[in-house]
Amino acid sequence: MEIDRLARRWSELETLAVRQFDYFKLTQAQIRALPMGPEMDAVDAECRRLGGVCREALKPLSKLTPQTIQDASAQLAVAYRIMEFERGDAWPFVRKAWKFLSRSCCPGCGAAYAPKSLPV
Repeated sequence: MEIDRLARRWSELETLAVRQFDYFKLTQAQIRALPMGPEMDAVDAECRRLGGVCREALKPLSKLTPQTIQDASAQLAVAYRIMEFERGDAWPFVRKAWKFLSRSCCPGCGAAYAPKSLPV
């Protein structure tokens, strides 16, 4: 994702600033004045913008109810991404996916996707 690429670029710029300057003792104004300051500001602004776009996109997604195993898998993938990289609230996605899985069976063999014996 673009936000991941930008985060890596920010890290590269920050590492460069640490090597060349006493970065962690600088004020925000001093950081902005560094050679990499304008790019760091641009990366930060774009990350914030994209974060807002992601949060807005998640609102309607969190209201969807899975109808197929693929839908449930997609919701779990979204939840994983949120928990792993964004530290946001993924539980609406997990709850809906679990609700679907706990009441669904494999069309081929009839086995429950989430057997009642699971400790939940």
